[in-house]
Amino acid sequence: MNWLTANLGTIVIAIIVAGLVGAVIFNSLRRRKQGKSSCSCGCADCPMKNKCH
Repeated sequence: MNWLTANLGTIVIAIIVAGLVGAVIFNSLRRRKQGKSSCSCGCADCPMKNKCH
């Protein structure tokens, strides 16, 4: 129990960072499933449009 209270700040920050990373990955996968581009700018003017999909 002493270890938990001594490292509580680090644990909370790690949980927040893991949640943010998870949200970014989830959003990226959801956008890909919807057929949208990863940069949200569209592919019409992108110089890499032939290599993306």
